[in-house]
Amino acid sequence: MNREKRKGNTPIPENLMEVLSEAQRQALPGIKFAGWEPRFLRQQLFQGPTLVMHNSNDGSIGLLDEGGRFRKQDNTKVREQESEIKTPISKNLRYF
Repeated sequence: MNREKRKGNTPIPENLMEVLSEAQRQALPGIKFAGWEPRFLRQQLFQGPTLVMHNSNDGSIGLLDEGGRFRKQDNTKVREQESEIKTPISKNLRYF
């Protein structure tokens, strides 16, 4: 079963700066200067965008919220994108 929810969207949209709030646009250069890189954009229904950031120095994850506030997340696991879709094979299938 494919549990991918983005349905063709890229993790970081090409128009990222247009999607972010003014506060996020102002905060992003300083956060990037500190070693953080955008990993993906999270945009839940009826909520503003949250930019999920990754620090390659220590592998930590941080969130840049709509108000431009950045907070490091402890013990957060981000799933890796699967290179192949793995589908279980049913024993009850018959091939003709």
